[in-house]
Amino acid sequence: MTDENRPALFHFAQVTPVGRSAIASLVVNGMQALSVVDQFFQPIGGAPLSGFPVRRIVFGKWGHLDGTFEEVVVARTTEADIEIHCHGGVSAIQAVTTTLLQHGGQLVAWQELEKLGLEGELPYWKKVEQLVPYTTTMLGTRIAMQHAAGEIEQLLEQVEQLRAQREFSQAKNLLTAYCHTSQYGKHLIEPWSVVIAGRPNAGKSSLINQLVGYERAIVNRQAGTTRDLLRAPTVIEGWPVEFIDTAGLHDGNDAIEIAGIELAKSQLAKANLVLWVHDLSTPWDKELQQALDQYPVLVVGNKSDLVATSQIATSWNHISVSAQSGAGIDQLLLTIISTLVPSFDADDLKVLFCEELDQQIQHWVKTLPDV
Repeated sequence: MTDENRPALFHFAQVTPVGRSAIASLVVNGMQALSVVDQFFQPIGGAPLSGFPVRRIVFGKWGHLDGTFEEVVVARTTEADIEIHCHGGVSAIQAVTTTLLQHGGQLVAWQELEKLGLEGELPYWKKVEQLVPYTTTMLGTRIAMQHAAGEIEQLLEQVEQLRAQREFSQAKNLLTAYCHTSQYGKHLIEPWSVVIAGRPNAGKSSLINQLVGYERAIVNRQAGTTRDLLRAPTVIEGWPVEFIDTAGLHDGNDAIEIAGIELAKSQLAKANLVLWVHDLSTPWDKELQQALDQYPVLVVGNKSDLVATSQIATSWNHISVSAQSGAGIDQLLLTIISTLVPSFDADDLKVLFCEELDQQIQHWVKTLPDV
């Protein structure tokens, strides 16, 4: 037994019910645990557990101090966590437990072990695993589940092998594909914010209804009808997007209208993209274009059904649509998502869900030799 006054080197818990069973499982947590497990676990083939990569399942024998042994299956699930699976008989689990206790381990309840594990840094796959329930699209769920299954860890193992072989160029190419991609990965969990703005009666409410495919915003011929923010979630090419319909921006008169306009301005500052809707039947203000340059903006000409096609072709350099008839809406949707995610249609989309790992990978790319 460990000295109660001496701090434990690592902690472990039985995560299967106590009593006889076909298989019993222990989970060991702590950076010191691996060296202890290496003393008693003998994998088939001779190499120690520390010589295997994380998440590799290894079969072998667990030796006891009296010379007996148990056949076990062991796997390092993270750098600090080890799973041990042995025969479910009472004597087998007691023998493994006794060995761990005699070499600095402390037996705790599985609930306590879970808390201890969460206090440390979770591995990337575990972080993504916790995000899976929050994905809202098939694309987001598929990529998150692939990462939770260890796809990125396997990539990093491949990079390590290439570095060992001095294939630095190939290693750098693999890593570079993931640089600066966490900005996209987070939007597979949190929707992109696309604010629809413009002058009163430009057709913003009609446009948002066309974009989401149902009547979310109330349409009124009277200018300045929208005073509050209207939010409409949708999905474009597998990416969650939230459209926000704002009050028309102009010089308001009453207090409620002014408040709505100020709210719209605050949304412009926080938006991932602004769709500025212009009524094609009215002149375009070039000074307005300069004012919009402070935002990530996509200018959209609306009411193309009221203007001759030849006139639009010669005097309008932006996208044109008709929120009334739906003309040009499909192209606008593709333009929106390609503006937000330039590689959205790539066959093998590269994203990360963790900014810290993204920054680490950027650092590794910088430190790899060029030859």
